Amino acid sequence: MKRLPFLFEVLLLCLLVSPVVGDKFGKHKLVAKSEPATAKPTTAPQSARPRIAVKSSTTKKASPKPSTNKKTTSKKSSGKSVKKASLRREPVVSVPPNFNGSAMDEFAYRLQAEGRNLRLHGVYVERWDTGQPVAQLNENAVFNPASVIKLATTLAALDRLGPNHRFRTEFRTAGQINRQTGELVGDLILVSGRDPSFSIRDAQAVGDSLRAIGIRKVTGGLVVVGNFVCNENSRTDVSAGVFRRQSKLVFQGQTHFTPSIGELHRAPLLLAVESDSLLNIARYLNAHSSNAMADMLAQHVGGPSGVRSFLVVKLGLPYEATYISHGSGLDVNRLTPRDTVRVLRALVERLHSHRLRLESVMPIAGVDASTLAGRFAEPEFIGSVLAKTGTLHDTDDGVAALAGVMNTRQCGALLFAVYDMAEGRRVLHLRRVQDDLLKRLMNECGGAAPLAVRSESDAAFRPQSRLIGQSRYSVF
Repeated sequence: MKRLPFLFEVLLLCLLVSPVVGDKFGKHKLVAKSEPATAKPTTAPQSARPRIAVKSSTTKKASPKPSTNKKTTSKKSSGKSVKKASLRREPVVSVPPNFNGSAMDEFAYRLQAEGRNLRLHGVYVERWDTGQPVAQLNENAVFNPASVIKLATTLAALDRLGPNHRFRTEFRTAGQINRQTGELVGDLILVSGRDPSFSIRDAQAVGDSLRAIGIRKVTGGLVVVGNFVCNENSRTDVSAGVFRRQSKLVFQGQTHFTPSIGELHRAPLLLAVESDSLLNIARYLNAHSSNAMADMLAQHVGGPSGVRSFLVVKLGLPYEATYISHGSGLDVNRLTPRDTVRVLRALVERLHSHRLRLESVMPIAGVDASTLAGRFAEPEFIGSVLAKTGTLHDTDDGVAALAGVMNTRQCGALLFAVYDMAEGRRVLHLRRVQDDLLKRLMNECGGAAPLAVRSESDAAFRPQSRLIGQSRYSVF
């Protein structure tokens, strides 16, 4: 048998003696020597991002060499500096019957009994009437709030546009309508008003209305002006395709995109779609945590940087502890639990200034069709919690977040923010831990008290758009 090349023998020897080391979560995995960590490409330099205590996944690490051990083989991601959260079932930790600690003591006990790092969990609860803290843990440390960021985007939009603002999507053409053939000779121009809620139903209504005025076929193409969302698709090209299909108009030409209307504003108006109010759109997007809707809404206040500027300038949040990459809360974002409660307080005050209640933009747990539909649904808690959920399964090794208001009999309304980093483990398990903490806190304050009610039909609310005005157009 021929002797193996010397370099190949050295490489094989290195692989066989690679040390087994423990990671920060107490797991063990095979690791190979890797290149120095490089900064993950983002819209802002890494130095501008506040870091989570212990470890932040804002750097990209080289992938380990393949291993035959399936438990230690990590799935490749498309350049993202994240570790896939495990889907294995978490062990249920029971609190001893004679446990005499507070709600926060029990919360810490459960986390530590599961082998979790307390520094990766943050809680802040304060009374609405006095601002007095009721519970706190790492309240000034930065965490990834995930979709809780949507509350900040909602507040910034309400401040800029007002609760009654409506978005307008126009349909124009420079061509002519041939009623005999049912053709629009020319292009159909879709002028986007960046409506976050434009839906399949709206696309169908536009198609029906155009057919009613004699347009069944468009000899040209579809021209889309500006960013456009249809059916909660974040990509303009995908949304344009959805519109073409759902309108059931026959287009002979392709779809073209242009960032600004330019001379197209002179084209005669065929019809327009006017959205529901911003207030109702915000209620739906927060209830269902629609990322595309939130990111589009953020564009009206200057995008993620505009939301961050609002929080820093208008609310006085510290710049170094506030970072927003998406108005929806996707990817890497940073807030502290205490600052999140400041956002909540400002949102409540903004709504009160318009004589509106918090349930106008947030779901009622256990009542509304929402991401909170099955939580706090017990008879003694139903209607007592208004909140926004946040979930990330990959980024920062997984995130479970919850922020909102809960009502109690003795302490009144309590503002709260709970951030739990999943540490590479099952994210959904942490929701039960969060719920148990908040229920115990409410019981320590004399029990829960209903904060809001809603009719059964209103609990399944969806924004309602409307068709408006047609102007003159050429017919031959």
